[in-house]
Amino acid sequence: MTRWTTTLPATPELVSTPNGWVEVAHAGEGPAVLLVHGTPGSWRQCVPLAEDLAGSFHVVLLSRPGYGRTHIRVGRTYEEQAESYAAVLDALGVERTAIVGVSGGGPSSIAFAAMHPERTSALVLVCAVAPHMLDVPSSTRMAARVPAVPQLVAPVVRAFGRRRLANPDPVRVQLQKSLTPDEYVRADADGSITADLVRHAMSHLEAPPGLSGMRNDLRQFDRAKRQGAPTFDVGAPTLVLHGDADPVVGVDHARFHASALHDAKLTIYEGAGHLVVMTRRAEASAAISEFLRDRA
Repeated sequence: MTRWTTTLPATPELVSTPNGWVEVAHAGEGPAVLLVHGTPGSWRQCVPLAEDLAGSFHVVLLSRPGYGRTHIRVGRTYEEQAESYAAVLDALGVERTAIVGVSGGGPSSIAFAAMHPERTSALVLVCAVAPHMLDVPSSTRMAARVPAVPQLVAPVVRAFGRRRLANPDPVRVQLQKSLTPDEYVRADADGSITADLVRHAMSHLEAPPGLSGMRNDLRQFDRAKRQGAPTFDVGAPTLVLHGDADPVVGVDHARFHASALHDAKLTIYEGAGHLVVMTRRAEASAAISEFLRDRA
């Protein structure tokens, strides 16, 4: 079995699967929990939650296909990505796991739970997208359709972003646009929230740009939109967490998942947005840990 570290941030490794290498990091010991990041991102996006879970669980963080150092050929559809997660678990000697899908990592996490019920102890969805309900901004679509544009501007954007995050008041200068009014007040009063938000923003700047992953996610969103509302054959107990003021993935996505998934518990955080696992970290991590502890 692969050995893993007990502290984070971890040093990632490349794990071989039938369709290519997957970037993976580990922390902790105990029942397995697989953390699946959103759109865009990499394994780094889930580090704060992994830190909170690593005292009780063996946490596995991976970069989805097209993000980090995981090649897009590893899996394009949600089903293919779910199979790549199973292959990673095989390589690590993990037979059974809980799976936590954050934002754009939700659909492939649901696919894993449906395709591998015998390996899924629990499913957690955090601000998870229901892609058939998502309206992608036209500016995002346009940038994704012209690959040369983001490739050319990425170095400038990254340098500018690092400089703004280094400001003595990064919440006011760089991060306020990502927060609800309630979250802004919380971050302004609590330095630990600000530190988590800065680290989250830096995780996007430290990872490879992930352009192929972003373009693929947009294609999968469109495919799901054409197919309409899905039905789910998921037997694992499910926890759905969402902020009621999420401007990126509306709370109606959470309500859809709670109604469409069997044995689902819905928790909505008042005044919280898309970064609820950081702005309400203590509450969200405790809810996830308690839910998994009874089921993993």
